[in-house]
Amino acid sequence: MKIQSNQSNINFRSGLTSKMKTEISGCDISKISNEFAKTGIATDFKNNKVIAWCSLKSLEIIQALNKKFNLNLALPKAIYVEDFNNLRISDKNSPGFCNTAPSKLYMGNIGNAVVPERVIFFNSFSEFQTGNENTIWNCLDSISDMSYSERNSATNFFLETFLHEFTHCIHLNNMLQKLGGENLVKNIQKAFSPSYLKKFHSQYDNMLKQICDYAAENPMEAVGCDFSKRLIESLDRNNLTPQNNFIHKSPYESRRGFSLFKQEAPLDAGLRKFWNGKF
Repeated sequence: MKIQSNQSNINFRSGLTSKMKTEISGCDISKISNEFAKTGIATDFKNNKVIAWCSLKSLEIIQALNKKFNLNLALPKAIYVEDFNNLRISDKNSPGFCNTAPSKLYMGNIGNAVVPERVIFFNSFSEFQTGNENTIWNCLDSISDMSYSERNSATNFFLETFLHEFTHCIHLNNMLQKLGGENLVKNIQKAFSPSYLKKFHSQYDNMLKQICDYAAENPMEAVGCDFSKRLIESLDRNNLTPQNNFIHKSPYESRRGFSLFKQEAPLDAGLRKFWNGKF
């Protein structure tokens, strides 16, 4: 998602209600961090109420899905807010990312610290801040609509960015169970190699752009965009609770619950492959 845009005619429909905005402004970040700590998730929200509250709502949605539909969707190991200029990543303007494998992401004095997989980072956008206001994140409504209008996300829902990163954690855990750690690292490296991406784009671009343009970036983003879209479409957007098991009869259902003889559409067949790490 790009933060700056030339788009001028944006409809603000991302779903962030007045009640939710009031909850965000009055939330206690230390209590939110304690809720994450109960599940073993480390957090450092850098006093950003928007990120803390939206992360908590995303956690509650995944927990509700697991409980209501007897699922086992994995959670992040940690969530941190950082200035992306201090990280060894190429896209400094990204709002967030999920670390896919143990990596040395930090620069400076802690540059040798290894960050494990399934750790989510959200961008502090420190260069956009004035005083104590997190000005970019306080425009979450407009950012969500802008990202959707530019086809950088599959929905314009305000939790899209957060649920998308949670989805990467779910995806990584599924691939780990299917492949094991060593093969998972090899397959992820393959998925980002120029030779593989050339074939990937040739075969899947047109199909994946039915979801959104960003889904055609690589197989990880294909799953991230599609899974989070299906999840969001399953929600009651007023109370942020899942209404149905969107995984049933989807590419993310296990073969135990999916007929081996059923003919899948090419898009769903590709998503199932990516979901299981078959790059």
